Amino acid sequence: MFSYNPRRSQQEWLQLITECRQSGMADNAWCERHNIPLSSFYNAVTRLRKKACAIPDSAPQSDNLYTLDFTSHQDVVRIGIDPAPVPEEAGVHMTAADPDTAHTIELMMGDIRIKISNSANPDLLTMIFQMLKAQSC
Repeated sequence: MFSYNPRRSQQEWLQLITECRQSGMADNAWCERHNIPLSSFYNAVTRLRKKACAIPDSAPQSDNLYTLDFTSHQDVVRIGIDPAPVPEEAGVHMTAADPDTAHTIELMMGDIRIKISNSANPDLLTMIFQMLKAQSC
């Protein structure tokens, strides 16, 4: 089990808690690995919070060894996209310029015309596209 540890200072507890929270491990797993009773750990967290010490939140737990570093510089690269012409015989037409601005896209397939707005239900759209796909085969 756990052996008796002499009383730790507030600074030591703050350092241990910070180390635990930045490890990515669950508090109980980290405490077990470092032979610290979980109750002592949480008592120290409570005492330090009452003294208005900033206790870091737990880091997201991860089973893998790699973590993402979002603080590093990431290059933004501009890419030019030239729209590929859609042949007329494809049967599907998309209209971008339409006086009716309540929709964002218009699809026409044969005598079927569908106007889709931003607020369209994704499940309903999925069903419609499945029906159109089945009809075109």
